[in-house]
Amino acid sequence: MVPTRRSFKAVLLVVVAALLGASPAATAQTSGPTTIFQPTAAAGYANPGAMYARAITLHHNGEANGTLFSTFEVYRSAGAPAFPVYRSGDAGKSWTYVSQVTDTVNGYGMRWNPEIYELPDRLGTLPAGTLLVSGLSVPADMHSTEILLYASTDLGKTWKLLSSVAKGGVASVSDPNTPIWEPVLLMRNGKLIVYYSDQRDNAHHSQKLVHQVTTDGRTWGPVVDDVAYPAQRARPGMATVAELPGGRWIMTYEYCNAPQGSCPVYYKIATDPEKFGQADDNQIVLDNGAKPCCQPFVVWTPSGGPQGTIVVSNGGGTDLAVNTAGGDPTQWRSQASNAPGGYSRGLMVMPDGNTVMSITGGWHDSTYLNTVEFALDHVAPGLSTGATYTLTNDHSRLNLGVNGSSVVQQSAATPWVITRQPTGYFTVATGGRVLSVVGGSTLDGAWLELRTPSPGSATQEWAVVQQPDGTYELANRKSGKLLEDLAWATTPGAPMAQWSDADGRNQRWTLHQTALPNLTTGDFTIQNKLGKYLEIAAGSTAPGTQADQWWYANQPWHLWRFTTANGGYRIVNAKSGLALTDTHPAAGEAITQTAVDPGNAQQVWTLVPSGDQTLIKNAGSGRYITIAGGSPSNLAKAVSWTKIETPDQFWTVRRIN
Repeated sequence: MVPTRRSFKAVLLVVVAALLGASPAATAQTSGPTTIFQPTAAAGYANPGAMYARAITLHHNGEANGTLFSTFEVYRSAGAPAFPVYRSGDAGKSWTYVSQVTDTVNGYGMRWNPEIYELPDRLGTLPAGTLLVSGLSVPADMHSTEILLYASTDLGKTWKLLSSVAKGGVASVSDPNTPIWEPVLLMRNGKLIVYYSDQRDNAHHSQKLVHQVTTDGRTWGPVVDDVAYPAQRARPGMATVAELPGGRWIMTYEYCNAPQGSCPVYYKIATDPEKFGQADDNQIVLDNGAKPCCQPFVVWTPSGGPQGTIVVSNGGGTDLAVNTAGGDPTQWRSQASNAPGGYSRGLMVMPDGNTVMSITGGWHDSTYLNTVEFALDHVAPGLSTGATYTLTNDHSRLNLGVNGSSVVQQSAATPWVITRQPTGYFTVATGGRVLSVVGGSTLDGAWLELRTPSPGSATQEWAVVQQPDGTYELANRKSGKLLEDLAWATTPGAPMAQWSDADGRNQRWTLHQTALPNLTTGDFTIQNKLGKYLEIAAGSTAPGTQADQWWYANQPWHLWRFTTANGGYRIVNAKSGLALTDTHPAAGEAITQTAVDPGNAQQVWTLVPSGDQTLIKNAGSGRYITIAGGSPSNLAKAVSWTKIETPDQFWTVRRIN
């Protein structure tokens, strides 16, 4: 490790302290953290042990689709460093060592900034699904830096050098040194782009962000500037890039030595990922006034609203910055994450589209051995696993149905039970049989059928992802292709097939929940038609605390558990273990949490269906959970009220695990 490379830690610690002092963040427990790798001194690891973790989900490898891969920096007391590669076939619950990427060019070791990527299309002679790893080859004396690119065509078992992308000087952030850092990979239109931080033009730019492109992975085009500020001392760095809807792309980066000081997080949005240099920059400023610092990472998911959701991690704290307004600079909000903090945390959207994996390798300059771990953060509403739905095609307005073993569209509504699988994908079942692709085909136009369940079969599992307009796309895990009305037919009986994503209305489906899942297992969110979630503010465990509403559900106090009670259910907060209680006829009509009391009818609730929504009725008072005054505001209180069927009284109950 070279201290000068990460010399901004002092700044980072000041920012962390300021953020914690301004807005204390509670520790989240809902979905993690889960350990991927734990170095030990006995195995030869030295402080900080590990760092700079990255992860991907395979989408272009047939039966292996849905497999997770991770790599990260490791620090050993002796020998050349290498990037270990781990895989998980159960959505991250368990991990297995696969191989390591070693420096076959210089013998120095693959020391810093690993990036792992799956090719979505052919690149030269490399087929779609090839795994790539890039990173820095750096000698022990730090006299040079070189970005090397390796490829694997056997799911990470072996790695071969593709090319040297670029070379730089001494590995130090101090001027006038000329190193390069932090490669990031992206493929578009048959070209692979490598973005990286570049100090080689040091007379004019202490550091800038640049990219190069290749059509074969071996020969590289000229260096192109993406972020280069006029002031020589400016140091934009640590870029990441994600695709947005409407042909747009977002790049996030830290802007060290910015005019306002520190290393605040900035971003650019461009219509071409090769032309960020022509785009304007914006600083991320959150709704609470906080200004995230350092080492950002960006992803986008189509779920969460008319423009999907942009999610940005940063190294100045554990919270996420989210934006559901297409990157509007005035619309960034802070959301608590379940993942620990760390230097350059990575993000990855999970197959359900509403969950993001936050992965960390720990802090820089740790005086202990870091753990590589991750947690899952819910950033948008999702399906209720185990619930029953009807699926209506957005073009034909007919319903997904069956004719024997064939899958067709029909006027009648067929009930489908959608259930999350260990891979993170879903099965879509009716009558005990599951939606599948005939013969396991990966071809466009392959018909669909019902089959006896075969647990773990990729051809029987689907990513069911909400789109910005509220409809859903169902992508087969094996083929990656979408369920569609193949012939754009509008007559009952037309067969259903799979096809590559063509952004057609015949590939979009409206899901209506017609039956709740088993309520006595798992954790649930309870969301009203105002879009807000029932919660206990700040995770209070005090009896008598009044329930209220909040704009997201990602913490234990946003989650609820149901137990049967006297013909209804007791609804218990996942954090406090206390039961929702109707205090009517007390003044204020508050819905509070109190200790579980088997004899208290004011703790017994029934769920009353109303279309695809639910009214939650108290057995003791006969009144309903409502938000005071119908307020859309965060922290507006939950009260007991007569039946008025307003948006604040209609609820969607979703099982999330």
